[in-house]
Amino acid sequence: MLTAWCCERERELCFATFTTYLGREAAFAELRALFASATMKKIDSKEDIITTPPQRILLAGTQFRLDVWRALLSIERGRTTTYAALAAIAGHPTAVRAVATSVGRNPISVIVPCHRIVPAAGGIGNYHSGAEIKRRLLEWEAR
Repeated sequence: MLTAWCCERERELCFATFTTYLGREAAFAELRALFASATMKKIDSKEDIITTPPQRILLAGTQFRLDVWRALLSIERGRTTTYAALAAIAGHPTAVRAVATSVGRNPISVIVPCHRIVPAAGGIGNYHSGAEIKRRLLEWEAR
C-alpha cells in the first residue's frame, strides 16, 4: 500500500512510500526524521497521487541530493536509465556512487521516480520498498 503525507502549512507532498514492505511505523519514523516539527496530514486518496501527481512537492536535502532528485523528475514514464547516466543528467558525472545513495534516500517514492534507475550491469536493482514493487511499477509504467 502506498502511503503519503503532506505538509499542512504549505500543502505540499513531502513523503510517500510503500508501507507493505517497510511497515507503517517504520515509514512514519522516516517521515518524522525528515520533518520533525512539521504538521502532517495523511493523504487518503493514494491512487490520485499516482495517476495525477501533486502540483507541488517539498524536497528537503543537500544541494547535491536536490540536483539528483530533480534529475529523476526528468526521466519519462515508461523509461529507465542507469546510475551513471543519472549522474551526468544531475551535473555530477564522476559521483555515481553518491548519486546512487541519493536515489536511495528519495523521500517521495513513485512521484520522484527513483524506481526508473537500473544497474548498468543489468537486472532490476534495489528499491527502498522492495525489488518486487519496483518490478511491478516498471511493468505498470511500460503499458
